[in-house]
Parts: sequence; structure tokens; C-alpha cells
Amino acid sequence: YRTSLWELLVAGFTDVGEDDRQQYYGKRRLQWARFRHRSTGKTAFVANHHGPLPISVGGGCAGSACSLNIMRAIAENAHLTDAIILTGDFNAGRDSSRFKELANRLHHVYTGTAMGGIDHFFSNCAGRAAGHNLGNGGSDHDALSVTLNF
Repeated sequence: YRTSLWELLVAGFTDVGEDDRQQYYGKRRLQWARFRHRSTGKTAFVANHHGPLPISVGGGCAGSACSLNIMRAIAENAHLTDAIILTGDFNAGRDSSRFKELANRLHHVYTGTAMGGIDHFFSNCAGRAAGHNLGNGGSDHDALSVTLNF
């Protein structure tokens, strides 16, 4: 982030899910931080998540439960006036319970195309958002760019 524009207020992480036994690497976290814009004083809660495997699996700690744990972490750490930005490789397509549960609670802003669309952006700020796929970013995912105006 641009330290000349944003002041870090607080940061943390919490476990929100766990891989299924069939493709187990461990627990999955939500990393988050709150920022204040230096000139406007507006605040943003930004969170990133790398979701449980296998892709789009439900049940246990991988489906809707993971999404509800994400929302609980946001509720416990964001402030009422924060713009909320949630992004990451969710390892879940748009037809998964994980995606649908989040889309019921936050505005879906943008989804990439890699692996059928498992990289997502969500926010509590409706409208005035633009997303772009910048192509291969040097990994098995595309580089994505989203602009939110709040």
C-alpha cells in the first residue's frame, strides 16, 4: 500500500477454514488490516484470503462455514464506517456455497478467469467499481486490478 496516502491502524489474521482430507495442506487464514486515508480520514478494512482445497468443495471447514467465519472476522475487526474490501484466491467458483454465502452478505465486485474463476473481490461499497484482468501475472493465476471509489 502507499504509505504516503494510507496510515496502517491495525492488522491481524485469523484461521477461517481448513483443507479437506483429500487435498490437505492445513488451515486457511484471513489476513486483514485497517487503514485511514491521510487526507480524507476515510477508513478501509482490507482482507485477503487463500481458500481451502479442493476447489469448490463444500462441507466441513471448507464451504459455507469458511465464508461465515470470514464474515465473523470482519464483524469483529472492522468498524461501522469502514469500506470493506475482501479479496483473494478463494479456491471456490461462483457456483460454490463458499462464494454464494459471501455474495449474500457483500457485493460481488469482480472475478478472474483462472481455473474457472476462483479469484474474487467483494466489498460493502456498491457500484463505482471497475475490474480488469491484466493477464498472466507469472503464476497459475491472472493478475487482477480493481478500482473502488468510496
